[in-house]
Amino acid sequence: MKTWLALLGAPSIVLGCLSVNYALVTPACFLGGHALLDGVSAVSLIVCVAATLLAWHRWRDARRAHALPTPDAGSRPARAGFIAAVAAGVGALSVLSVIAISIPQWLLSAC
Repeated sequence: MKTWLALLGAPSIVLGCLSVNYALVTPACFLGGHALLDGVSAVSLIVCVAATLLAWHRWRDARRAHALPTPDAGSRPARAGFIAAVAAGVGALSVLSVIAISIPQWLLSAC
């Protein structure tokens, strides 16, 4: 579960952040501030960072388990470690995407 949240959830959060920010441009312009847009971006960033950290911890645990092999382990730890590494990479890319989405709203007016 730790890896799937970063692997599938973090990119979904990025797309949701982009969609909700587009939907909130008119209310943010009406209110005259960036608070709505910044709030959505901040929550999205926190969720993506949390998902990435969970996947990274899972990757670290899988690497430790693979470093101390047991006779009946087979290839299972290597597979779990690979999926966790990919999930951590996807999560990190999602974090960078949320930051990139947020930069224009910091620099430009909502109107």
